Amino acid sequence: MLKIDMHVHTWYSDSDGSVDEVLEVARLKGLDGLAVTDHKTVAGAHEALRKRGKLIVIPGEEITTTQGEILALGIRKRIPERLPITDAILRIHMQGGLAIVPHPTVSFFSRLSKNPQNYLIDGLEVFSAITPLPGYFLRKNLELARRLRVGITAGSDSHSVETVGDAYTIVYSESRDLRDILQAVKLGNTSVGGGPSKLIFKFRMIERVFAHLFYG
Repeated sequence: MLKIDMHVHTWYSDSDGSVDEVLEVARLKGLDGLAVTDHKTVAGAHEALRKRGKLIVIPGEEITTTQGEILALGIRKRIPERLPITDAILRIHMQGGLAIVPHPTVSFFSRLSKNPQNYLIDGLEVFSAITPLPGYFLRKNLELARRLRVGITAGSDSHSVETVGDAYTIVYSESRDLRDILQAVKLGNTSVGGGPSKLIFKFRMIERVFAHLFYG
């Protein structure tokens, strides 16, 4: 049983946390690992892989597509933004990664919630520590995951180093190997852990997300 925060940003995109700080907080909070999912780059993920020590690091990226955002877990090469969602998912799968829809029922962030069955997604982020009304969206997201018969993840969506590990995915994996972990997520051998972040960090996240959306 592994505790892995599946959605973490660093200062390579829109967080105030360096890779060293993010890894240190993950250790202090007792995580087994984390996924580094910066926007527009995998540089933070590669730095984390070099510095991880005993932590599990899942390299990834949060990609803005023409139909909303998608988390690519287990990729090592950057995937461009503003692709059609089907193209982005194909590129994720070609790298052996998983395509996970973050905050899937928050319509401001994702238009995939209207017809998610049309896309070859591997899972849904059913719990995000930074999302408003976390209990309400958790119930909606779990119902959607059941209908789609896809795996579930949880993550902090950390944009401030203090929030790393606030929420995490409990992965029932045969080993700590990346392939086994991704396979466990795809098969649905996961559950949700942690809780919501404090309001001050949610406000900071909103400021950074708007800056990312409007200023790149």
